[in-house]
Amino acid sequence: MIHIHPFPARMAPEIALKGLEGLPSDYVVLDPMSGSGMVLGTAAKVGLKAIGYDLDPLACLISRANGRFVDSNKAHQALEKLLSLATDIDVKDVSLSWMDEDIETKKFVDFWFGKAQQRQLRILSYLLVEKPFIKSQIILDILKVAVSRLIVTKEPKASFARDTAHSRPHRTISENTFDVFNALPKSLSHVLSALSPTRIKENVKSYRGDARRMGRIADQSIDCIITSPPYLNAIDYMRGHRLSLVWLGHSVSSLRNIRSRAVGAELVLDSEHDEEFKVFLSKLHDDIDDKKKRILKRYYRDLCDLTKDAFRVLKTDREATYVMGNSQVKGKEIRNSDLLIIAAQKAGFSVKSVQTRDIPENRRYMPMKSSNKTALSKRMNQEYVISFYKPIAN
Repeated sequence: MIHIHPFPARMAPEIALKGLEGLPSDYVVLDPMSGSGMVLGTAAKVGLKAIGYDLDPLACLISRANGRFVDSNKAHQALEKLLSLATDIDVKDVSLSWMDEDIETKKFVDFWFGKAQQRQLRILSYLLVEKPFIKSQIILDILKVAVSRLIVTKEPKASFARDTAHSRPHRTISENTFDVFNALPKSLSHVLSALSPTRIKENVKSYRGDARRMGRIADQSIDCIITSPPYLNAIDYMRGHRLSLVWLGHSVSSLRNIRSRAVGAELVLDSEHDEEFKVFLSKLHDDIDDKKKRILKRYYRDLCDLTKDAFRVLKTDREATYVMGNSQVKGKEIRNSDLLIIAAQKAGFSVKSVQTRDIPENRRYMPMKSSNKTALSKRMNQEYVISFYKPIAN
């Protein structure tokens, strides 16, 4: 299966499809941490209404593009117009409001991008973000995805970075001859081929927002939840995505602020916790220090908040499915799946089923060949599929 844009640790398509198969056509599906848009894109193709939330602006863009119909011919025509305008613009006449007056963002761009690629990306960013050259939001989104996937790559393309697609960017070259303008038509063709827009039966909605506080969604308005929360000490999605997002209207400081608010962020929280969590802590290995335990408390609170809001928006007698991996701290397993169950039961959910599945090595989306004994490889080889249901109130 090809995807419209690289994304680390995306949900397996078979999980998304299994969760949606057989649902009534009038059901509304929610993925409160939509990531790559696997659930939304699958729902769109089976004809279900779907809503996505994510704090990561690039995840929102990919999710939105992944589940909405676009006319392929119009997209190609728009790209021709975009490139025509781009070649006529003098980069000296281009200003980007979020970048040009921000020293930190300018330094970031200078470190990761060559001068030639900066000139081309500035012009594209001006025409796609600062002063959009067309009114169609969906076509603008598709073109932004086509540009972004030339930056978020395994090997250096529009940037100096390798492993950006794995959210582990490191600079490996200092000179770059990559031509962004010349590469865009092929990138757009890839996006449209992966999207298969003629198969989309129902357009999805995707919002940038917090799964812990989904204010746009009314109480008991959702029929099915399928999602995969970030897990503690795992993938820092923003680390790679910011190389693209600085060209999509975001400063480095604004992205840092978003990252600090994400579920699973390693921020220390020092406060009291409930009895169930105390029992969980008592089972941890002795060499996990107090600071790590306080970080774990923050993560548990995040899980409590997101399951509480999921419980609020889900209709009674409906199901919520979470795909969850466990973590390693100092070589010891932290069972995020157990924490999720504690949090969900506290919110009012009942456990319907817990299944484990091995993650194929080629889907881990991280370079694993160098060592199969690293903590990273150990924590990435299995995931839990946990189904909850919201019982009818007595």
